[in-house]
Amino acid sequence: MGNSVSDWEYLPELCLLTVFEKIDEPISQVQFGAVSKYWHSLFNTFLDIKRQLSTNLVPMLMIPSKKRTTKRKLYSLQAKSKIAEIEFLKPYTWRYCGSCYGWLVTVDESFNITLSNPFKNLSIHLPQFDSMAYDSGHYTYKILKVVLSDDPLLHPNNFVVVVIYSVYGRLAFYRPCQENWIYIDVNEDQSLFLDILFHKGLVYAIGHYNNLVWFDVNGIKDDESSKPPKLNTLVPKIRRLENHSFRVYLVKSSMGNLYSIHKHLVFKLILDNENGKLLEKKEVESIDGDKVFVGDNKTLAVSALNFPEGQPNSIYFTDDFIDRDAYEILGPRDIGIFHLKDGSLEKYYQFKNSHKDLSPYIWISPSKEYN
Repeated sequence: MGNSVSDWEYLPELCLLTVFEKIDEPISQVQFGAVSKYWHSLFNTFLDIKRQLSTNLVPMLMIPSKKRTTKRKLYSLQAKSKIAEIEFLKPYTWRYCGSCYGWLVTVDESFNITLSNPFKNLSIHLPQFDSMAYDSGHYTYKILKVVLSDDPLLHPNNFVVVVIYSVYGRLAFYRPCQENWIYIDVNEDQSLFLDILFHKGLVYAIGHYNNLVWFDVNGIKDDESSKPPKLNTLVPKIRRLENHSFRVYLVKSSMGNLYSIHKHLVFKLILDNENGKLLEKKEVESIDGDKVFVGDNKTLAVSALNFPEGQPNSIYFTDDFIDRDAYEILGPRDIGIFHLKDGSLEKYYQFKNSHKDLSPYIWISPSKEYN
């Protein structure tokens, strides 16, 4: 080689893009792109490709307005002065029990669950859920959380809806090919679930006591005679105070790694690719540089490339603590950002006291017209 510096500088485009893909930390990618004008040009190409392929857009914060209205306000983190207003087909609902791929999930007093997409003015009515009158509290909290496997707009006949229901945190699921919900049998060690994650065709669920299970809905037949899938325990429930978390979340990073979030602690979950067993659970201070959005929405990790504002490895939370007793919901009290690097907290939006008795804030993924 006559000039090694020149040869390195003009490596083939595909080769350099592959190197960019292997670099985990965004700051290292930026430094790599500063080597030369050619590398900087390819770095911008790499960013464009990542943005086009990304399925996780930066969500917006849905803010409640006056009761009995069909309108909500949307607050953009990327343009903090921008607050859009969006109209819903149906009037006021007290709480959304899920938010995935731009779809919001509601439940009425008869336990009819509806998926609504305010960006497209579309609704999908799911079968009626079995009554849970034995549960105390507001009916909207009897359906704790709803998570979708895919966007029904893109996969209208091939998506899965998983529900965490009742004060006991049990599981059920529905697919468009079914007439009714399938309720999963649980024992005492397989309950009190709080969050759901779809990963490599399997469903993972995590609970109050850090209990972690998985199950497979793919082999279940369409008829009602089919047996519910078996819950496979990865981490058993151990009823100790130090194991208890009021809120726990599961998230898949933009790099494809799995993490569990317990208030101000984050653990990386390393699974066996062959049998899905948990090989290691270790506390970490990085979520692959991502910003993670938690709450009643599907837990969402957004790459720093798609959301360069703010600090990497931060958790944006809504309603992380709700002041309530068994019979009365008193509204949200705690929203903010937790930074893993230094353990600091900050606000991304000033909570209004007038909203205490309105529906909780929730993250919603925008369509491109709102981005």
